[in-house]
Amino acid sequence: MKRLKPVLCVLVCTAAFGQSTDAILARMDQEAPKFHGVKADVEMLTYTAIISDKTDEKGTLKMQRLKSGEVRAILDFPEQKDARTIAFLGNIVRIYYPNAKTYQDFDVGKNADVLNQFLLLGFGSSGKALAQSYDITAEGQESVAGQNCTKLQLIPKSKDVKDRLSKIEVWIPNDAAYPVQQEFYEASGNYRIVTYTQVQLNPPIKGALEFKLPHGASRQGT
Repeated sequence: MKRLKPVLCVLVCTAAFGQSTDAILARMDQEAPKFHGVKADVEMLTYTAIISDKTDEKGTLKMQRLKSGEVRAILDFPEQKDARTIAFLGNIVRIYYPNAKTYQDFDVGKNADVLNQFLLLGFGSSGKALAQSYDITAEGQESVAGQNCTKLQLIPKSKDVKDRLSKIEVWIPNDAAYPVQQEFYEASGNYRIVTYTQVQLNPPIKGALEFKLPHGASRQGT
């Protein structure tokens, strides 16, 4: 029995406190080179502090990392009152509103690299890259979407990023290297919680991920 005590202690401590930051970042380093895309169902809860409003939306995510390093993603919320598709296409973010058949284009320009960091946050991110950009601490184990996860708190090191986001929390399953949940906190008190289910890593995607506007769609402001 004495020989079993250290093993039992490790199991009990892991269940209570989750995995160490170093263990999770090392696993992410190992898996990051293998990542080239993901599909998932998404639930997004957005809280707007100034009006004390919570909006819960459900949709889907497709994300792709090209060989060039460019990240493309499509978030689709088709059944919401404010139905929309958000496409991240290199330097352009396109938002299409199917109910009005209108769209908006935003050129993110120099912020494209920062945007890519947020898109890849936990998906395809290496542990080393995260540690370079954030101060990371493990905050124990929690169950999210039916999975045992370790919660990590990320504090941005860059002042530019910290001016937008005061901190980020991610929940990493104890047997995986990607998040099942992320929470983004703004200095204003706003926050957004994104939960991922039915995650498919590296699904087959032919060519670069595109979003084609339906016939008759018009650009807002033109």
